[in-house]
This record gives sequence, structure tokens and C-alpha cells, in this order.
Amino acid sequence: ARALVLDPKILIADEPTSSLDVSVQAQILNLLKQIQKERNLSLVFISHNLAVVRYLCDRVAVMYLGKIVETGTGQAIFSQPQHPYTQALIAAVPIPDPARYRLGEKRVVRGELPSPLNPPTGCAFNTRCPLVVDRCRKDTPVLEQKNGDPSHLVSCWEVK
Repeated sequence: ARALVLDPKILIADEPTSSLDVSVQAQILNLLKQIQKERNLSLVFISHNLAVVRYLCDRVAVMYLGKIVETGTGQAIFSQPQHPYTQALIAAVPIPDPARYRLGEKRVVRGELPSPLNPPTGCAFNTRCPLVVDRCRKDTPVLEQKNGDPSHLVSCWEVK
């Protein structure tokens, strides 16, 4: 309420539903959607909960060690993840149907998480990436279009 009293154009919500039970979480998310629509408000929603992100967000940016590695529409990110880290995140979401779970592809991210204070040279994900090549260890990739969708950008040398 305090953040909205001055009628801002943008609201930053950092993990607003963490540690809430599911019913309260749903109420907060519905309230945020309603406020966003009524006030024509841009909402920057920061969360580790991919189900909540999928429900609430039109556009998504996936970050690894403080760097955006993929950005696009929620539909594109969740249906066609391009970056290996995004693929691993989405594959890690539990599936409550055991039959579908057995059919799903598991992408385990191996290795230790590098220190954000001393990130590796090149791509920050190179120490854990299954697609790593020499260039990844030397040069930092930039966000660029990879799959024909100009709004879907990926920071990876090996994604075509």
C-alpha cells in the first residue's frame, strides 16, 4: 500500500509471495494483477517460483549470477527455453503426474556455483554448462536473437 500511495508508473516486487501459504499467495497474485490492470502499472516481479512467474508475467528475464541469460515472452520462455540454464530451471519444476514425470527430460546442472564476487571469465555459466566450448571460457556472449523471434533473446554462443 505504501508503494502505491504516490501512484507510481512502475512497481518492483521482490519475492512478495515467498513464505506464504498457497491460498494467501493466490490472493496476493490476483491483487497484484488487479492493481496492475486498474492503474496501468508496470510490475517488475522478482521470484524463484517459476509457477508464479508463469502465471503473472507477460515478459520474463532469466538471470544467472546477476546477468540476464535469456529474455522473452512468458510463452516463449516456458514453451521453448533456449539457454541451457533456463532449460535446466524449467526441467527442475516438479511434475505431479508420475506418468508425465517419467517421460520428461531431466537436465541436472552439475558443478559448483561460482562465486558472484569472482565470476569465471567468459560466460558466467561455463563452469556448469553441458554445451561449453573454449569460446565460452574466454568471451562473454551478448543477448541476441536466436530462434527467429525478435523479442526472444539468448546469451549463449552455442544456441543457434
